[in-house]
Amino acid sequence: TKARTRRLRILETQQRWGEALVEVCALQLHFMKEHRDQLRMGIPIQPPVPQQRLEEIVAKLLPDEVEKYYQTNQESEKSLPSQFTLTQLLKSFSGYNSWMGKAAKDGSTTKLTEQLEAESDASKKASLYLKRGRRYVYDKQYEKSVHDFETGYGLVQDDVEKQEAMEDDDFCRLLEWLAMVRHWRYDLEGSLKCYEKCCDIEPTNASLLVKRAGVQMDGGEHDDALKLFDMALGLEPALPDALMHRANLRMLQQKVDEAKADLLECLRIRPNHLMARLRLATVLMAVEDLNGAKVQLDKANEFEPNSSEVHSYRGEMHFAQGDLTEARAEFDKAIKCEPSNPTPYVNCALAIMNTPSPTGGPPDIKAAIDLLEQGVKVDPQFHTAYMHLGQLKLALATDLAIAREVVAMYDIALTHCRTREELKDVCGARLLTVAQVDAASMLKMETFTMQ
Repeated sequence: TKARTRRLRILETQQRWGEALVEVCALQLHFMKEHRDQLRMGIPIQPPVPQQRLEEIVAKLLPDEVEKYYQTNQESEKSLPSQFTLTQLLKSFSGYNSWMGKAAKDGSTTKLTEQLEAESDASKKASLYLKRGRRYVYDKQYEKSVHDFETGYGLVQDDVEKQEAMEDDDFCRLLEWLAMVRHWRYDLEGSLKCYEKCCDIEPTNASLLVKRAGVQMDGGEHDDALKLFDMALGLEPALPDALMHRANLRMLQQKVDEAKADLLECLRIRPNHLMARLRLATVLMAVEDLNGAKVQLDKANEFEPNSSEVHSYRGEMHFAQGDLTEARAEFDKAIKCEPSNPTPYVNCALAIMNTPSPTGGPPDIKAAIDLLEQGVKVDPQFHTAYMHLGQLKLALATDLAIAREVVAMYDIALTHCRTREELKDVCGARLLTVAQVDAASMLKMETFTMQ
């Protein structure tokens, strides 16, 4: 141990942080092995390396790791978010019912495909691609819609005459949908360019400004997003979309009172706005006004009693109150209402982990793992599920092979991360797990648990 401590100091002096992290883990594992009986009995023992020191070493490694994976992800085409996520996003805009109404009126994709095959004029074909892409959205075939919006735009993008020859406002609507699907793929620059062109064509369209603001939010440009929301509300003071999405920004900025004010105004304008009411419940839970949150969730339930989101939020409220039985019941209802919603799987797993077994023993970790695996299956981009799943699998790991499987799972999770914040979480967990595996191998241990 003394030799390892000296080596750790040398590695830290030389700023060889990766090797230093392995040494810290080796010191910890050796300590746990030597004192496992005392640790099992809960006897307090001073560890060889403070937890803070380990965290400081991980923090030294994280920036380069995050940037490496971020650049790799930027160079590869990103998959679309899950069907459930995209549907919820689309429903957050007031124009959703209008879009779907037009798609239904335009007819089936079979009919539109026949018209496309028979048409030779580029402008008319672009309009048909817009209609078929919109119909694919209606049918929740989002990948196919991306192809149609990109293809339709490609037919007219360099020819103003062809753009102007399209039906009605079809060119601007094609641009708008193209901006949306590029945002889905996290092509933020490409999305912004399309929205800017749309705004040049329709400078008084407040809804376009709201969508542009959403792209800026995802890019971390919060000040620019706020200006766009303000511009949208200047054009249309009673626009629910601007108020609700600005409230989301306020929550990111931890300006809870301002978020609450926007949501209350949104609900005054549109009392049946389900998402705004659910967001308000979240705000109220954040300030520990659980009674107020319950009122909002009860109203939301009146509007949509079979909503997976309503049940999931109600479960979170019960969880916050410590009523784990009711929480699990609501999460189960949420899963039953919409099996593709990943959130209740994770929340139900957390509820299980906080619930002792009927005999007073440890919680049912296997059941929690099954739920988290299902959450990852329905939404491979839900990085929170990977984080909890990795922790639980490591807790049950009986050999290093399982730990290496967790590392492989983190590698998959990293390919799905879209922001540096998500990457930071997964990279941190991966760095520590790899270091623990390397340390255990160096110590010739078959596991780093206290089995």
